[in-house]
This record gives sequence, structure tokens and C-alpha cells, in this order.
Amino acid sequence: MTLHKVPLIGLLLLLAIVVSPATADGPVCPPSTKLSRASFPEGFLFGTATAAYQVEGAVNETCRGPALWDIYCKRYPEKCKNDNGDVAVDFFHRYKV
Repeated sequence: MTLHKVPLIGLLLLLAIVVSPATADGPVCPPSTKLSRASFPEGFLFGTATAAYQVEGAVNETCRGPALWDIYCKRYPEKCKNDNGDVAVDFFHRYKV
């Protein structure tokens, strides 16, 4: 019974995405000449994220072996725009310099 619900939920999700009012015709937010902390509601928390593949580099140095993306981009360079994570931003060598 559970297996039959999964395709229905997937179809409903797809329908919700297709019917959503979001468009790419113009900016979502009104144009602003100045962006500052006051532009955000009180209590708003800023956040950032990154992935180890974007930062580390240094494959096969010390105990860091290749990650899945290292292998994927070496095997299929055309799918990674001929880039790889051999150096990245080189956090491995620059940490506490």
C-alpha cells in the first residue's frame, strides 16, 4: 500500500511546482539602491555553506583520499567543464599559515 502512495505524492509535488506562480520574467524583489542589515527583519539570521570539495584540494596528501567528486570530475571532465578539485581554494595548505 505504501508503494502506491509514493508516485501519487510525487505527481502532486510536480503539479504544485508546475502550477506555482513563480516566473522568471523579472526580479522577485523590488529594486533597491542600498542593502544593509536594516533591510532584513529583526532576528533574521544570516547563514553560509560550502562543501569540502570546493575548499580542500590536496588529494592524496596526509590521510585525505579522493572524494566522490574528485573521482567523478577526473572520469567525466566534460561534465565538470574540465575543472577539478585538485587545488580548489587550497584550504588544506593555507589553514593557520
